[in-house]
Amino acid sequence: MSIFFDFFMSPFSDIIRCKADPSSFGFDKFHLLSEAGVRSKIIESDDIVSAANHKNKKALVVLRDHSIEEGAVKLIAEKKSLCILFDLGRLIRSRGVSRAVAMSKMRNLLRLCVRFGALYSFASFSESESQIRTADELAHIAMLLGLNRGQARNAMELLERYLG
Repeated sequence: MSIFFDFFMSPFSDIIRCKADPSSFGFDKFHLLSEAGVRSKIIESDDIVSAANHKNKKALVVLRDHSIEEGAVKLIAEKKSLCILFDLGRLIRSRGVSRAVAMSKMRNLLRLCVRFGALYSFASFSESESQIRTADELAHIAMLLGLNRGQARNAMELLERYLG
């Protein structure tokens, strides 16, 4: 058994928009975005500054723009309640320059999250079964954004703590 396979023996979950069997993709559980319990725990925000207004809530926040603001990230990190949820599906579905710009902004925001200790996680928000990526593929995308293997694993486990 390889070291990499051992890495993904822990239960992971993902948020998707379609029904699928999680075990065939290396996940313990899929959360459907359409479920009321999942939808109520996700806050959509324009940017990190407006997300900081929800700093006291135990919720996941999805940002439309990943521009960085150091003060807002520090504020979110101090409270340890709000978790920044990165939509990796947006990266997967984009191409060319727009993908490069989105990856750069996500990488810079993740760097601040790691530096200040802000909570973060990842989800694919797949719209069809053909768009679903395996747990190790999502971790590899997270590593492309500058995380190491342990940080990627912790981020993926954190999702279940918020939705489980």
